[in-house]
Amino acid sequence: MTIFWKKYNELCNEHCVKPRALATELGISAATVTKWVNDGMPNLDMITRIAEYFDVPIDYLINEDDTPIIPQANKKRSVFKSVSSLSQRWVSFRRGSEISLETQLKIIPYVNCTVQFLNNDKYIEYVPEAEYDTDHLKDTETIFDILGILDHCADTESYRIVQVQLSRIVLYHLKEKGFDREALRTEHLDQKKLDYLYTGKENRDKSQNYGLNFSDMDFLREFTGLSYQVMFTGNE
Repeated sequence: MTIFWKKYNELCNEHCVKPRALATELGISAATVTKWVNDGMPNLDMITRIAEYFDVPIDYLINEDDTPIIPQANKKRSVFKSVSSLSQRWVSFRRGSEISLETQLKIIPYVNCTVQFLNNDKYIEYVPEAEYDTDHLKDTETIFDILGILDHCADTESYRIVQVQLSRIVLYHLKEKGFDREALRTEHLDQKKLDYLYTGKENRDKSQNYGLNFSDMDFLREFTGLSYQVMFTGNE
């Protein structure tokens, strides 16, 4: 039994709801729930819906820590609020080894970069390629493609490089919106990892030479008030 399935059942019992009935209410199929029973894990969208329903952080659903979470019935909060996650805690549950060419070709025009930049293993500052074609903003599915890439633990160097380059694009747009390096000096972000992303200077601890993970992105969304779309494209 996975940690998630155990925690999910416990929360359902506490709230007097049946696990499968709740999944149906949240738009999750019975077949998907069966996969959870057989040691499967929900995807990012599903686990976010579940965390929001129970008003608990996502980390609580996937972490062995059994610290009780007290719901705030009258206060809707971000699923990550007040959570200081360790780097790669969430992403380590799913591993990424290859990003298909098809996916890269979707991402490149959306974030306005070149394939060379996206796969460059040397430090290089991001510079937008051209005036942004706002028609790309209609392709909201690509946001989830990018978040999915950042959500995985890189099993290969090529995967890590893409994560790093996408993160540098995010930092570029944050700076353009008034959130520079100094503004991001917060305990909720790994400062050594940020130093690496800003300068390209590698840390001795290799685990800090990675891109932003999903927990980082969700914190930045809450901290800056900027949407994922703005952080990836610079456009409202």
